[in-house]
Amino acid sequence: MLRNKPLKKIMCAALAGVSVFASVAMFSSCTTSHPEVEMKLSFNDKSYTLQYKLYRKIAPSTVQHFLELVENGYYDGLCIHNYDAGTSRLYTGGYSYDASKADDGGLVEKDYFSVVKDWTLTQTVWDDEARTDPLYTVYGEFSANGFEVENGAVKQSYGSLTMYYTPKESCSVPVYVQRADGKGYNSKPYKYNSATSLFYISTGSSNSVSSSYCTFATLKDDDSTDKLKELMTAIEEYIADEYEETADFVSEVTVTVDEEDRYMAAAREKQTYKVPNTPITVEYIKVKSY
Repeated sequence: MLRNKPLKKIMCAALAGVSVFASVAMFSSCTTSHPEVEMKLSFNDKSYTLQYKLYRKIAPSTVQHFLELVENGYYDGLCIHNYDAGTSRLYTGGYSYDASKADDGGLVEKDYFSVVKDWTLTQTVWDDEARTDPLYTVYGEFSANGFEVENGAVKQSYGSLTMYYTPKESCSVPVYVQRADGKGYNSKPYKYNSATSLFYISTGSSNSVSSSYCTFATLKDDDSTDKLKELMTAIEEYIADEYEETADFVSEVTVTVDEEDRYMAAAREKQTYKVPNTPITVEYIKVKSY
C-alpha cells in the first residue's frame, strides 16, 4: 500500500490541470470533506490573503456550486459592493468597481446568468418537475428551506462565508430541487433556492446559525484570522485619516436587482448598498484542495 501513495498524489496533481468543465467528474476521486480555497483581498494598495476551509458534508450543494464558480474564475476582480458596518458583513460576488461609473457608485454589475449559461455547473434547482430546465441557482441548505443537518449547521463566525441571495418576498413561485448528495427531490419556494454568486464575509463576533442563509466556509487558521483583522484595522485607520466617520467612507447607492432573473425581472426590485469610495477588491479566489 505504501508504494501506491506517491502514485495517488501524482494522479491528483495531474487532474488539477484538466479543463474546469470536467472538474466534477475528474476530481471525484480526490475530494475531501473539507475542500480549501485561498482568497486574496486588496485595499488601498495592500493585499491580504486568507485561507478557507469548506464544509462539503454539511452543505454539499453550496460547496459544489461555490467551487465550480471559483474554478471558472468567476469572483476574480469583483469588489465588496456593500460595506455594512451595522451588520458586520462584507458583501461581494455581484459587482466590479469602476470609478468612472459615478452615477452607480462605481458599481458594474456582473450578469451572472449570461456568464454561466454555457458552463457545466452541477444543477440542483429546476423550473420543471422533469428537471429539463435548470435555473443555475443553488439549493438552499438552511432550516427555512426545510434543510436539516444531523450534526448541526456551520455557525457564522469571524471571517466565515455565507451564501447570499437578494430578498424575494414577492415571489411565490415553486421550483424543483435536488440535494447534491442525492438525498432529496421535491418542490420548494424559489425565494429560498435562488442564490447565484453572492456571499458575505462575517466580520463580527457572532457565533450563530442563520436560518435563512447557508454558511459554508470558515477561516482555516489563526494566520488567516490575523490577516482579516489587519484588513479591517487598515480600513478603520483609513477612515480615521481620510474621513470623519464610517458614513463618509461609503456612498449609498440604490440599484435595481435581479433584472436577469426569470421570476423577478418584472418586479424591478431595488436594493441600497453602502459602496466603499475606496474599493475593497477580491483579487482572486482559487481552489487549493478538493
